[in-house]
Amino acid sequence: MTSTGHFLTGISIGILCLPKNSTKIRRAAHLSVFTILSIIPDLPFQGWGHGNKYYFSHSLFVNLALILVLLIPFLLFAGLRRKIGGWRVLLGAPLAWLSHLLLDALYNTGFGVAIYWPVSAARLILPVPWLSLSQGPLYPFNLANLKIVAIETVTFLPLLLLAVLIRRSNILQRMDGSS
Repeated sequence: MTSTGHFLTGISIGILCLPKNSTKIRRAAHLSVFTILSIIPDLPFQGWGHGNKYYFSHSLFVNLALILVLLIPFLLFAGLRRKIGGWRVLLGAPLAWLSHLLLDALYNTGFGVAIYWPVSAARLILPVPWLSLSQGPLYPFNLANLKIVAIETVTFLPLLLLAVLIRRSNILQRMDGSS
């Protein structure tokens, strides 16, 4: 998998969680944070990411524990919640982060994601036939990897378009009760 699907999903969730009346700079920062959140399980830290064969960094329990630790200050202090954009951001951020685990399970890797580690050795495998892993490093590009990026874009771009459509339709404002 390339990061294309993760980025598009993170940005889509970020668009749905954008605080009202954000400045252009704040919108850019907000969407950047949601994009980063969507790739956290793949960040190249020691004992983390794909070099660890999806165990630690792709475990639902490990990720939920990290998310909870990071969210505690925002849960406890309303001022911090308001500063980041409120409950929608507070709920959307973990969703962007955890979307990574689900998306990785969609790829036909043959071994799945150890989402239940360390509680169980079971792996989550939900292969979508047209999604496949990149052939070696993405850069420099080769035709096989360009095809994979194109397929991921076609697969996940509708999420982004749907998020923009929902955002522009005022559905979220009606759900907030602030129409």
